Amino acid sequence: MAERELYPDGEQRRRIMDFIMAAGQTLLENGAEVFRVEQTMEIMAASFHLREFHVYVLTNGIFASAGTAEMSEVRNVPTRTTHLGRVAAVNQLSRQIASGEVDTIDDAETRLAQARCIPFPKDWVQIAAGMGGAFCFALIFGGDLKAGLAAAAAGVAASAYLLFCGRHGVGGGFRTISTAA
Repeated sequence: MAERELYPDGEQRRRIMDFIMAAGQTLLENGAEVFRVEQTMEIMAASFHLREFHVYVLTNGIFASAGTAEMSEVRNVPTRTTHLGRVAAVNQLSRQIASGEVDTIDDAETRLAQARCIPFPKDWVQIAAGMGGAFCFALIFGGDLKAGLAAAAAGVAASAYLLFCGRHGVGGGFRTISTAA
């Protein structure tokens, strides 16, 4: 598809649908809000002239259809992390598609692949962020330096535990509850 067609054919519609589903999955997997995932997918579909596009997003899945009954897709999203860099990249791609700056599905697919490959911060950066955040919250909520240092140690432990759980496939609900304990 050299440029956007007003009435894409069946194969092009399938590529557009697959692209939009992949973009939605990327957003959902990386911590985007459910409503924003729906909205972004709808904007992309309208921009690529995918007619009668309907999407329903849950925290662990995406249901979408285009046309009357000719095309529908369901994607399971079993794991969610937080990578706002990827979310920002997909949102920027959506804005570029809507403005016409990205006008081919080939270009959109390439840029989505690049967004999906943005690496996570290094472990030490995540642990340092947890330590700094815990320290600052202790001070904000009236703690002294001693309480801040204790909170920083707890922040290091909690961040390291979250990284460990993430690498070993521990579910998000259990991970959150056990970290809070």
